[in-house]
Amino acid sequence: MKKVWLISFNVFTLLAWSIFFGYALFNGLVVNELALLLLTVAQGLAVFEIMNAMLGLAGANWLLTAMQVFSRLLIVFLLNWIPFETLSELNHYSGFAVVAIAWSVTEVVRALYYLTEILKRPIKAITFSRYTFFIGLYPLGVTGEFMVMFSFWEWRQFEFNIINLALAGIALSYFVFFPKLYGHMWKQRKKKLAA
Repeated sequence: MKKVWLISFNVFTLLAWSIFFGYALFNGLVVNELALLLLTVAQGLAVFEIMNAMLGLAGANWLLTAMQVFSRLLIVFLLNWIPFETLSELNHYSGFAVVAIAWSVTEVVRALYYLTEILKRPIKAITFSRYTFFIGLYPLGVTGEFMVMFSFWEWRQFEFNIINLALAGIALSYFVFFPKLYGHMWKQRKKKLAA
């Protein structure tokens, strides 16, 4: 049952991110309502990653997984909160295009990697991609996430209020938690590519 669930989950994840990314690319990485919906669905599936880690169905550290998933869900929430007209005006400056590229490539490769591992048919090119692409994609994703936060603050006219303060605190936490996540991936890279 565990194997069936993990295969199904990774297939759905792969499909969701592939559909989103294909649609986003087809539309020139311009934000629109359908693109936001597809992104919300694809990223929303990641909640199950936390559950998988907590239940021991996946070998991931549940705390690192939760930090990454919740930071991304926050970004998706902000993209959905900013009025669509404002996002359209900001277009590529909103961070949407950057997170679309960074997250999609990361998640498509990741889902393919996990599928090959679960099926016990590892493919060296996929393993290499999983543990090499993150080197550029993770910092790119964080850059996009900061762009989204900045777009939100700009829309809120940099008001001094609890929401903006909380978001500023979260933004500052990236300087603590991103190096941990990035360092973890470097350790994984060394281990996985040495095998």
